[in-house]
Amino acid sequence: MTKVSNVDSDFAYFLGLLIGGGEFNPNSITIEFPYKRWAHEDFRISPEWFNDSVSKIAPLVQNLINATAKPRFVTDHTPRYYIEITPIPQLLSQTLQTYGIRAIGKLREHASLASLTPTLDADCRRRFIQGLADVIGSCRASHRHRSLASTIISFEILGVNWNLPIQLCHLLYSLKVPVDQILYNHPNMHAGSNPMAYWKKGHKVRVKAGDFRTVGYGLECKRMGLEALLKKEQLNRGTISRGELCPRPHRGYKLGPPKVNHVDENSTELPSQVRGHFIHFTDICRAQGCPYAPRKWLDEQYRRH
Repeated sequence: MTKVSNVDSDFAYFLGLLIGGGEFNPNSITIEFPYKRWAHEDFRISPEWFNDSVSKIAPLVQNLINATAKPRFVTDHTPRYYIEITPIPQLLSQTLQTYGIRAIGKLREHASLASLTPTLDADCRRRFIQGLADVIGSCRASHRHRSLASTIISFEILGVNWNLPIQLCHLLYSLKVPVDQILYNHPNMHAGSNPMAYWKKGHKVRVKAGDFRTVGYGLECKRMGLEALLKKEQLNRGTISRGELCPRPHRGYKLGPPKVNHVDENSTELPSQVRGHFIHFTDICRAQGCPYAPRKWLDEQYRRH
């Protein structure tokens, strides 16, 4: 297996898969590929699509960690598709521990990239993001800004993990890929005008499809899904939209209607630094210490409102 000091692009890709969809069980590791993140919704072709796509990953995993990796799928009301890895390599657990990631349960619930990212060069960062995107990066046309004239890739992150959204944003930033929006798992991001609205919907890191193209997916089927999105945007818009890195000096930011004071703004289920009332997603970024948050613009909005 790859040594800790020698992370190459293939191992970086595997780490992206593992952090995005990996779960450590007593005797095996499973990497799930959520059906709702795929580019299509046709249940009839799902098993064939899965085998064709993931069969190329299994040999890669086997060579990297010296373990058996087999595609599995369960057809149910909502199909479940995953890779099962056996046995669990002890060196893999030790490698994750070196990066401050516990080899316990679902990694996406608790994994932090703080110790991993500094060890990755630009190519490894790109491959890591591809692995993450192959699992949790949705390229369905339903993820868009109101119309197909502005298509996006949405990274769907569990709400309990407050490390991953902003760390992924910074990782993309390091490759000069702007994040269009982070829809945080916070009452002010989901409440609308209802002070008691349900808000525990997870985090969504949204990137314009035209910007994400520079990183792309690893799986062929998802690459095809991305290109299909871009064709739809070109048809509806006449061009492919691009974003700007934060803080945005030209395009700026849009502030919607005033955020309602939600009853759960100070919930103990939120990390202490993001408890309270926030007017914009970048306001939450600032509260977490993001150096790229538009402080001047946010201060102006607070003075106005």
